[in-house]
Amino acid sequence: MIRLIASDIDGTLVPDGTDRIDPDIYDVIRRLTEKGVTFVGASGRQFLSMKKLFDPVWRNIYYITDNGSILREANVIHKKHVIPRPLLMELIRDAKRLPGCDIMLCGENTAYCEEYSEMFYWLRDSYKFNISVLGDFETYLTDDIVKMSIYQKDHAEETVNAWFTPKWRSQFKIASAGTMWMDIVELDADKGSSLRDLQNLLGISKEETMAFGDNLNDIGMLEAAEESYAIGSARPEVKQAAKHVAPPLSMNGETEVLKKLLESME
Repeated sequence: MIRLIASDIDGTLVPDGTDRIDPDIYDVIRRLTEKGVTFVGASGRQFLSMKKLFDPVWRNIYYITDNGSILREANVIHKKHVIPRPLLMELIRDAKRLPGCDIMLCGENTAYCEEYSEMFYWLRDSYKFNISVLGDFETYLTDDIVKMSIYQKDHAEETVNAWFTPKWRSQFKIASAGTMWMDIVELDADKGSSLRDLQNLLGISKEETMAFGDNLNDIGMLEAAEESYAIGSARPEVKQAAKHVAPPLSMNGETEVLKKLLESME
């Protein structure tokens, strides 16, 4: 019996960088909760962005935020991975050498960038991020940082993987979080490890877990769930890692799978 459902957000429940979610998902989550099933949103997004997205049910679900760096409920943080400051500054200096890229740093409640850029306005207006323009990171940053994201509009993965990823992958997890994003978190922080932490917290097994995803940063989470689904529009590597393929996002594939699960439970 399924007791825990984990879902990626961008590319799985909403088109990348939007808040256009299938409104039926709220009723589905409510009905699942009534049947004792826990829902957890798992995303590269910060908590406040996810809270707005899940507003009708936000108090009743768990959150894996910042690509697995924070595991929390509405008002309780269960685990947080902070990037050590000296290494963070080295990462920033290297990321600034990448052509055409912008950098976002994520604290527990606020994201930071250095200037008012295309990335800033997209995160503020579309992702609904709480984001602040800080100026030079090395001069003004005081917050603990749980994730660094590198943004490039067209070739983020190719650009970052050219030399940045080979240099840093022994010390950090670096993964695509969408066509424009590469996320950097601590080695022991990802969606999969956070989902396993939640399973341990709730006393729920892998066999009682279902997960949905579409991108490389979702693979660890899919591997932590017995009933794993790649959305039909997912990357080929994700479809290969998943046990099942759901209909695409354009057909609200996850919602349809969960409606069928509810039917089987009733």
